[in-house]
Amino acid sequence: MKKILRHQVIYAMGTSSKPVIYVNPGETLRIETEDCFSHKLVEATDSFDECVDFSKVNPASGPVFINGISPGDTLKVYIKKIELDKQGVTVAIKDLGVLGHRVKSSQVEIIPIESDAIMFAGQKLPRRPMIGVIGVAPAEGEVPNSTPGDHGGNMDTLDVSPGAYIYLPVFVNGAYFAIGDTHATMGNGEICGTGVECRAEVELTLDICTEYDWKIPVIETGDSFYFVGSADTLDHAVEKATNEAVMFLERTNRIPWNTAYMLASLSADVIISQAVNPLKTARIRIPKSCLNI
Repeated sequence: MKKILRHQVIYAMGTSSKPVIYVNPGETLRIETEDCFSHKLVEATDSFDECVDFSKVNPASGPVFINGISPGDTLKVYIKKIELDKQGVTVAIKDLGVLGHRVKSSQVEIIPIESDAIMFAGQKLPRRPMIGVIGVAPAEGEVPNSTPGDHGGNMDTLDVSPGAYIYLPVFVNGAYFAIGDTHATMGNGEICGTGVECRAEVELTLDICTEYDWKIPVIETGDSFYFVGSADTLDHAVEKATNEAVMFLERTNRIPWNTAYMLASLSADVIISQAVNPLKTARIRIPKSCLNI
């Protein structure tokens, strides 16, 4: 099985970096990921301001060139497993997050990652391994790994987790796929700007999707589809995700648009993925029980 090492990283999604590996559709590979701070914060005494270079956050392992995939195709990513490191870090930083303006001084917390749970502030939290940054190159230029978009990127969406299929629209030959910013756990919204940031090793399969033709990132789990929208505001992100979801209901169930819109209002759930990045991300969940598939 081919493998990408955690030092083989990029800091922006694009085609300027040479692919570190070439794979065929349907191939499975292992990818080591670095944490979002490049493992600069490993002790509680480490100073965020002294240790972290904000121009080099969210390193993503890759890029991966998928042979035979072209603009207009959809990349299908199956996440088989995420093996977490033994410790992670979370921080409160001035001017980062929903309430960053209330942070008087930066605080670094090193958090052990146990096999069954994560202990923090006297509370036992569930392990929820997920990938914060997952994406492909945009049609033109580069997008920093701090920023989400139609190409994927820093969506910080909890459902990008083991057992899920991630669908990404492809804009360039080979896709130039990369992942990073793995978390041991995180809440929807990522309100202080971090989850439990940690290194990980991810096993996934890359393929060309033949079932669907998506224009934005979509996640498929056992019982649901999640349409992921990123925009300048949460309102606009919700609108983008909802527009794609309603069109999917209309097309899949072969019902009028108005009927699909009402069905979404009765059955779908809007969820904030993250409210802290340069663009905000929201997703809308459509249960498969409401789909004629």
